[in-house]
Amino acid sequence: PMLPTREQIDLLFVENKESIERGYFLPDEDEKIRELFSIYLTTRAALFSVLDDLRPFALQEYKHVKENQVTKPRLFLVSFCTACQLVRTGRYLINTFRKEKMVWRKLDEAEPRYGIPPKQFTQVYRSLTSIRNNIIFNEGVSCYEANKSELMELESDPMLKPVVQIMRENEDFLSENESFFIKDRFKYRLHSFLRRHHSGFKKATFGIFKISGSAIAEMRNQWRRKRVTPKVQNKIGKMLQPGDIIITRHDDATSNLFLPGFWPHGALYIGTQEQRKQIDPTGETWDGKCLDPNCVLEARKDGVLYRPLNDTLSVDCFVVLRPKLSTEHIRDAIARAMLHQGKCYDFEFDFRRSDKLVCTEVVYRGFHGIGGIEFELKTRTGRVCLSAEDLLDYAVEGQYFDVLAIYGADGNRFVTGERALPALIASYRKQKIEPDSQTAE
Repeated sequence: PMLPTREQIDLLFVENKESIERGYFLPDEDEKIRELFSIYLTTRAALFSVLDDLRPFALQEYKHVKENQVTKPRLFLVSFCTACQLVRTGRYLINTFRKEKMVWRKLDEAEPRYGIPPKQFTQVYRSLTSIRNNIIFNEGVSCYEANKSELMELESDPMLKPVVQIMRENEDFLSENESFFIKDRFKYRLHSFLRRHHSGFKKATFGIFKISGSAIAEMRNQWRRKRVTPKVQNKIGKMLQPGDIIITRHDDATSNLFLPGFWPHGALYIGTQEQRKQIDPTGETWDGKCLDPNCVLEARKDGVLYRPLNDTLSVDCFVVLRPKLSTEHIRDAIARAMLHQGKCYDFEFDFRRSDKLVCTEVVYRGFHGIGGIEFELKTRTGRVCLSAEDLLDYAVEGQYFDVLAIYGADGNRFVTGERALPALIASYRKQKIEPDSQTAE
């Protein structure tokens, strides 16, 4: 019952047509397809365990040993029905999604949130087109056809009746099995070639971006004192609430030359343990690894990690945005974002992938779809992304966020309240002044 049905797979395909046309999955769409795939992989692993336990007793002994005629048909029926369900569901899943590169590449991504290792779609595909596996399965088909009448009589057993009914539903599938294997074997070879080509290219480019990105991140004056002093850090720390978004800038960072705008970086304040306890007294929502003084979730070159506030604020300028959301929505957004802790930093800035994240992607994947928030990704240098200044634009336009405070954009001034929004606008938006039109005399 846990295996996805054809109807569920078809519905998922229909629901993702818009995503395919768009070229990437939104966070909620990503979670939905990953959840279904995770259920499939978990159930698949459990059924394979059943097959491993029954294999020594099922096929060979049923074919060649005539003793214990009561037990052997039952063992074979259960094991062969299990194999049929695995093969049938797997083939339908593969044949539905293998033509869509965006989908199978997504399913090949590692996803720690659901315990999914990398290349699982390809692993399922390989298993289904394995010559050895198909020889064993075809032996089972032959054995089933030769003893079908005897096996169908087991329907009188209340425990085996559902199994027999499933086998009746698989009749058409069994008759087409051989032709399926021949076609699928060829298609897998093509898929494997394309995946290896893509995977090799991605590894090479990611390695280049990682080396260059790490080097650029380190290229700043390490001895220069930051303008955000401990006193300022303490002052803003008393104002922060869970869910606040911290946008920062290093004046001397070489990466400023490669990132868009004046404000290049973002982090999510998840709160102290006491603050999170006030939002969710049970503590069931939160990751138990996040302990004080770590109260910020931030993606940097060393990955998506929990960090102390003073580490995040060792900068020259910052802006704090506060989401216009209820406490319950804030809790849900933080919980979603925390699921990405421990992932690597994405030096390619590719928001289409969720196995590696950039700084603003922590906010994107945490808040998108929560309380009516719908972020729009923009294309920059061939990549769809959400920049730190895109988040600021929403606040300036009165959407999703309020401006809580700003520091360092105009000298070492700490601005809060009603003055914070104009100060933010002046920090990065160039006001276009149109000359007054004059009527010629």
